[in-house]
Amino acid sequence: MSAISILLISATLASKLSLAGGVPSRSVLNSVGMRLSLIPAGKYLMGSPPAERGRLVNEGPLHQVRISKPFYLGTYEVSVGEFKRFVESTGYLTEAERDAAGGFGIDFQTGAVQQKSKINWRNPGFPNFHQTDRHPVILISWKDAEAFCRWLSMKEHRIYRLPTEAEWEYAARAGSRTAYWTGESPETLRGAANIGDAALKRAMPAVKWPADWDDGQPFTAPTGTYRPNAFGLYDMIGNAWEWCSDWHDSAYYRHSPSLDPRGPKAGAFHVIRGGGWFNGATQGRSAQRIYFDPTFRYCLLSGFRVVMQVE
Repeated sequence: MSAISILLISATLASKLSLAGGVPSRSVLNSVGMRLSLIPAGKYLMGSPPAERGRLVNEGPLHQVRISKPFYLGTYEVSVGEFKRFVESTGYLTEAERDAAGGFGIDFQTGAVQQKSKINWRNPGFPNFHQTDRHPVILISWKDAEAFCRWLSMKEHRIYRLPTEAEWEYAARAGSRTAYWTGESPETLRGAANIGDAALKRAMPAVKWPADWDDGQPFTAPTGTYRPNAFGLYDMIGNAWEWCSDWHDSAYYRHSPSLDPRGPKAGAFHVIRGGGWFNGATQGRSAQRIYFDPTFRYCLLSGFRVVMQVE
C-alpha cells in the first residue's frame, strides 16, 4: 500500500471519528462493525473499601486514579462474529486450536474443569446451546486478544489495544462509587448483568450460588441483552470476564501511580475483570480482580473488549 493510500484511509477514518472542529464523536462504528463509546477523561477511587462484601485482599488500598485522556472503548464485548472476521482475514488459530489438548470447559454434571480437544471459541462446550455471531467470544487467551488488537490496528491504521485495568474499572464504574455500578446490593444487578441465576441452576443443579431471578440465559447471552451503564457500555459486569493489558501484582495498589497507571512492568499473570455468566453476584463488583496465565482459555472466562486510542 502506498503512502498516499494510507493517508487517504487515515483521513477518511478521521472524518468518521470526529465532529466539526475535531471534537471526538460520542460513539463510532469501525470498519468491522464494532461500536465504540467515547469514555471521557476523569478521576475516581480505584479498588474497594475494607468493609465491602466479597472483597479480596488485592483490591486495596483504595486510591485515587486520574485518567488523563479520553479513549474509545468497545460498547460491547468482542463478539463471535467480529472475531470470526479476524480469523477469516488472517487464518489465525487460537491457542486452544493450536494445542491438541484444546481449551478448558466444564463438566455440567460434576462441575469439574475439563480440557478437551474440541473446546475452543467456536465450540464452548455448553449443552443444548447455539452460539450466534452476537454472543461474546470466549475461550480466548490474552495472547489471542493481543493478536486481534494488532490485526485491527494494522487494518485501520489506528492504535487498538486491551484496556488497562485502571481504564477498565473507570469505565465499568461510569461515575458510580458503590460496590456494583447498579448500586450497593447484588440484587441491583437484575436486568443489568448476566450472572449465575435460576437459568444456570436448571442447567447445572450443583450450583449453590444462583441469584434469585431467572433471565432465561444459562450460559453466555448475545451482547447488548442487558441494560448499559451510564457510559453506554454493555456487559461490563457479567457475561464474559475480560482481559486487561496489565500484569498482576497483589501489592501494586500500594505504590500505583495516580496518573494513568499501567500495572507492573512484568509478571506471570495478567488481570481479568468483570465476572461472568457462571459466577455469583459478589464477583460482579466493579473492583473484583482476578488473574491468569496469558495462555489460559476457559469457557467460564477469557473474553475481552478493545480500546481505540483517541488521536
